[in-house]
Amino acid sequence: MDERSFGELLDGLRAHGADHFTCEVKRAKGGMPATLWESISAFSNAAGGQIVLGVDEKSGFVVTGVDDPAAMEAQVGAICGEMEPPVRAEIRTVRVDGGAVVLCTVPPIPRDQRPLHRRALGPHAGSRIRVADGDRKLTDYEVAVLLANRREPRYDVAPVPAAALDDLDPDLLAVFLRRIRETKGDIFRRVDDQRALTMLNVLTHDGDRLVPTLAGLLVFGFYPQTAEPQLDLTVVAYPATEPGVLGTSGERFIENRSIDGPIPLMVAECIRVLKRNMRRRSIVSGIFRVDEWEYPEEVLREALVNALVHRDYSENARGMQVQVEMYPDRLVIRNPGGLYGPVEVGSLGTSTVTSSRNRALLKILEDTPYGDGQMVCENRGTGIARMLVVLGEAGMEPPRFSDDISSFTVEFPNHTLLDEEALGWLASLGLRPLSRSQMTALVMMRNGAVLTNSGYRASTGVRDSRSAARELKELVDAGVVEQEGTRGSTTYQVARPVQAPVVLTANEERILTALREAPLSRADLEQATGLSKDQVQHGLQTLRQKGAVALLGKPRSRTALWGIISRGNERARKP
Repeated sequence: MDERSFGELLDGLRAHGADHFTCEVKRAKGGMPATLWESISAFSNAAGGQIVLGVDEKSGFVVTGVDDPAAMEAQVGAICGEMEPPVRAEIRTVRVDGGAVVLCTVPPIPRDQRPLHRRALGPHAGSRIRVADGDRKLTDYEVAVLLANRREPRYDVAPVPAAALDDLDPDLLAVFLRRIRETKGDIFRRVDDQRALTMLNVLTHDGDRLVPTLAGLLVFGFYPQTAEPQLDLTVVAYPATEPGVLGTSGERFIENRSIDGPIPLMVAECIRVLKRNMRRRSIVSGIFRVDEWEYPEEVLREALVNALVHRDYSENARGMQVQVEMYPDRLVIRNPGGLYGPVEVGSLGTSTVTSSRNRALLKILEDTPYGDGQMVCENRGTGIARMLVVLGEAGMEPPRFSDDISSFTVEFPNHTLLDEEALGWLASLGLRPLSRSQMTALVMMRNGAVLTNSGYRASTGVRDSRSAARELKELVDAGVVEQEGTRGSTTYQVARPVQAPVVLTANEERILTALREAPLSRADLEQATGLSKDQVQHGLQTLRQKGAVALLGKPRSRTALWGIISRGNERARKP
């Protein structure tokens, strides 16, 4: 990072009023902060970030500088070397406003090497994770999940000593074996049923006994919860948009169910319960109006199967259930255990790379029929992409994914993106016919979204990056979308209309004239302009509404300053 880039970072911090998820600011005037290692660990275990030494956040991000930048760089490098594995950070010094600022760029560490921790403390005491603008200690369960991700989990093929062969449904097994023998070739036709089921990880030996594996019990068991009571799912329908808020009749829940049984049955029953609490609505599809459920059934099935198949089945998580929460404005599905392997949230739906912590369970369900003749799931890495396509065809927003190590959450907004108002707005643009993906992206950008090529694909279901680039270029060429940046950093947002010149009052002009010299506090503005306290307060409020000034620092702070917003990037600047 050079001086110019650092200046932009500093402007952004002042406008934001605090450091954030990818930036930690420390004054470091008296020497190396004792908690620096925590920020290094936290950034490494998350998305990476910048550590800035020599800037005072409490004083509105004023550059205070460090006394000996060379020594500070060496100390930061030594702390990076004390981490396990060692951190390959980029450390350099920039000079701003006469002060030396040390910058440390911490890269994210690959998932299979997490948790990055301080070697002397060990993973349980020495691991941190970045949350908002702070560094939080990882819980014992989060550390266990990350350590388990370093190797291939085998929990799904573990024997269940409390179960026996009689606990498996012979009719389901017969259908499963018939499909296997029809599709897998001669190898399974030459062995008996028990041998085939052992080869397929449905059965395994526990000493001298042949018992179901956990995967076999969860798929074919009459009632798997006899042996594992908490390996089920819960469905709660709330009357309000937040849990705990009572409905109009004083009810806490509209529905509160625990759903047991094998995985195929739980998925089917959960969908039935959700439908009982869903409405049907009309959506516009081309020139037709069709009635559909609030959430398409295909999407629900894919999300539920994903939650049950990819959840954590380790001993630490056996007491946790898959949770389904229905609110008036959204549907939330949450499972224990975050993403496994090299898969990242940002690549979901845009890449066919797959990684599952329960490979045997997934393999069994590939050949287990669902009620409609399809298999319960397919192991091709296209499930989420198909969800996006179906939601796009229904004119709905894409889901939001969240991975916080201990759990994975998918949230479906409950409203139609391409409603009549949005379609009217699109028609008013006077463009040539747009594809469904272009219409979806345009409305999302109008609602405030800033998209990248991968974000466009994740939001619309477009699979190929070149197709996404072509569709985005068409919107840019039409003048309805603005493009910023190049190559991997390119972003797209809806084009802002040209605004009329802002008309200022005499008092507003006096305040802006004073701020052109440097950011000032409200008290300093009173002295510089000769205006009263009320006049300055009113002038700052109206200038803020006109987008001319911004508060630098936290509201009500004595050190908060006011600065001019640059028209180019809408950030407060210091001339």
